[in-house]
Amino acid sequence: MENLSSKQSQVLRFLMDFNADYGFPPTIRELCDHFGFKSLNTAHFHLRSLEKKGYIQIHPGKGRGITLPEARRLPERKIPVVGRIAAGLPILALENIEDFLGIDKGFFCTEKSFAVQVKGDSMVDAHIQDGDYVIIKIQDQAQNGDIVAALIDDEVTLKYFYRRKRQIRLESANPKYPPLIFKKEEARSFRILGIMAGLVRKRQ
Repeated sequence: MENLSSKQSQVLRFLMDFNADYGFPPTIRELCDHFGFKSLNTAHFHLRSLEKKGYIQIHPGKGRGITLPEARRLPERKIPVVGRIAAGLPILALENIEDFLGIDKGFFCTEKSFAVQVKGDSMVDAHIQDGDYVIIKIQDQAQNGDIVAALIDDEVTLKYFYRRKRQIRLESANPKYPPLIFKKEEARSFRILGIMAGLVRKRQ
């Protein structure tokens, strides 16, 4: 591979760090904002130079269409904490991320993951307390009895998952909260974001 200029090295390092922190590459706009580029063309120029020299691959027409070769990828270092999910955006879009946990994702044996901070006592009988961070393995299917992160409208909720015939039942681990029931024919927005893979409790 050809040698890089100082600015190209900085851009490549930013791509590597961003991918390690978020699990996906930045957009052109995020690249411009980081370096203060006033024109998208400037960002495109540096990216095309990196691609020509064999450091990245560009996929035109995609919002995050930059691929780093395996040798250039840093281990993903942090687990993003997701709050409300903005409509139409992927789970790990920057707009949905509130914070990061400084924990290696590999510790929970899952590369594709995020965390949600528990608010309230609805899962207290499952030893999940208010303020805990629950690590969620991203997947759209669950088995009966799994603890899932479910998206209801634009809110993320943590519940036990049960599917019976034509309905889905989400149960709390606290008898004072009634279950949430979704029938197949209902139009109410609901989907599984992932299943619980671990828990982090910060010292008070």
